[in-house]
Amino acid sequence: MRIQSFVRAGEITEICGRLSSGRTSLLISALRRATRAGAAAALVDADDAFDALGAARAGVDLSRVLWVRCGRRRDLALRAVDLLARCPGFAVVAVDFGELAPRLSLSTAFRLRLAVRRSRVALVVLSSRRIAGAGAALAVETVQANVDWAGPARAVTRLTRLRARVSIVRARTSPVPSPIEMAWWCEVSDGRAARFA
Repeated sequence: MRIQSFVRAGEITEICGRLSSGRTSLLISALRRATRAGAAAALVDADDAFDALGAARAGVDLSRVLWVRCGRRRDLALRAVDLLARCPGFAVVAVDFGELAPRLSLSTAFRLRLAVRRSRVALVVLSSRRIAGAGAALAVETVQANVDWAGPARAVTRLTRLRARVSIVRARTSPVPSPIEMAWWCEVSDGRAARFA
């Protein structure tokens, strides 16, 4: 299964994992795919942690992204997602809860599931742990597999590559495939700046 097929219209996809495990890269991939196709996307950012410059470098068309900043208020983030999930003008609505994922009641998860099914919006929930339960059609877990550093022998200071393992832990419509490996590497452009590709 390809990364791009993780997010489907009318369904909830959960991406969970710890920091630096690749979960945000999967979200950026979904936003890039939607905006490159000319569609509008919305990102509800609970912690105001979205790196807009990095997303633009990764190919996301920011002119097609509504960025909702919530100032660390999970209650506002949930209300914003509930409203945006009912808007048929968006191809993708994503919410990034960061490390402090709120408790999501079963009734709330199924209300969101019904809303996205009616509006044909793809809802992506990003957090450190699963919160949508059976409301999610697909749940993906990212785990950091390996980190490579470079630099002088005594003081390795530059991150060169990060590898992550992506596992599908719940798939409502198909059998769960085996985990796949992903890698991000550091690309030095002019000797001063580095970015992950």
